[in-house]
Amino acid sequence: MEEPYVHKIFIRDKHRFAPHPEIKTFVGKTGLDGNKVTDNPDKAIFCYPIQHYTYWNDILDPPFSEFGELGEDMAVLEMGEQSVCIGDSYAVGDTVLQVSQPKSDTRFLDKEMAMKMLKTGKTGWYFRVLKEGYMQAGSDLTLLERPYPNWTIAACNEVMHLYKDDLRLTNDLAHCELLADSWRKILLKRLGGRAIL
Repeated sequence: MEEPYVHKIFIRDKHRFAPHPEIKTFVGKTGLDGNKVTDNPDKAIFCYPIQHYTYWNDILDPPFSEFGELGEDMAVLEMGEQSVCIGDSYAVGDTVLQVSQPKSDTRFLDKEMAMKMLKTGKTGWYFRVLKEGYMQAGSDLTLLERPYPNWTIAACNEVMHLYKDDLRLTNDLAHCELLADSWRKILLKRLGGRAIL
């Protein structure tokens, strides 16, 4: 498999995301310069696999007219929910990004589309920023560390949305130290204080 890389970077322009020119973009703790929409560092950058657009355009009417319509900060190639894991750290340009959680909110999406993403598992994921710096479209994502190889984005989505009654899996994921706090809180609430041995 080829090394994953950033295909497009999107900067919010009024009410839509527009492809950023092929220049370096600053990446801070709360996201791309010009895209600050959250103070939650666990959701600094929404990343989406570009190949999913082919799937969506086959079933949606009307189809998406361009990449970036799902609100992603960056679209990537050679990556997907089955191969990306919680805690994965990547060098991208001058930055270091770490996978924190699947996307599960409806920011920039209508509820119907958000539900389709959850049902298909084609959610994308969020990065937190471990090291600020610059990146640009065409930058490679070089894997530096993979501390939780069992917790792919796909596996996390299954625990959160499909296997809600499996308390052992819920407990295991809740104790993944690099999972975003918001997800851990939901999972711990689901456990309701029950100890899983």
